Amino acid sequence: MASKRVLWNKIGRYFSALVIAAFFLPFFGVSCDGMEVITVSGADMVGGCKPGGMFAQAEKEESRARKKRMDDPDMDGTGESSKGGMSGHVDNVEREPLAMVALALAIAGFAAAWLRTRKGMTINFGLAIATIGVLVGLWVKVGGDLREAVEKENLGKGSGMKHDVKVDAGGRYGLWLSAILLASIAVVTGRALREPDGPDLNPPLPPPPAV
Repeated sequence: MASKRVLWNKIGRYFSALVIAAFFLPFFGVSCDGMEVITVSGADMVGGCKPGGMFAQAEKEESRARKKRMDDPDMDGTGESSKGGMSGHVDNVEREPLAMVALALAIAGFAAAWLRTRKGMTINFGLAIATIGVLVGLWVKVGGDLREAVEKENLGKGSGMKHDVKVDAGGRYGLWLSAILLASIAVVTGRALREPDGPDLNPPLPPPPAV
């Protein structure tokens, strides 16, 4: 059976890089009848950026159409949106301290993954567990805020949607992927740390056959 320590030294840095990449995928979102109208990535919460989704895309298209009408005086300037009447301003995402902490821990884990020592694996194990804990806190806080906002604000109003539309708010695949990767890192490094130190982890090559 292959040593978990050798396995981690081979793939650890790639897993750690994938955790960072997952922060650019949707962590949270609001969907209406299965269509994502708002998506928020981990990076959006760190940088206070514009969210994604249909509402954000509709705002971009409306802005481009408005600019085109201003450049072309022959257009009628009706201002109709191309997304079935969806329009309005989409604010930037508020910067979330928990997302900042989670990303900082993920970056630290990537740096520690380059240390091919027992100390490096210990650091990675601790950082993976800590990052999972922060992500759980992020899911509870941001997910709860989203669900509360959906309950208070009827998303059908001002968007042309029916009031009986099914609205879902909560975590998205970027959050789950990062949690799975972190759990995998914790399992591999945890099992590697249980392996005893000794030359048996890197056995010498057998002597050449006698001629």
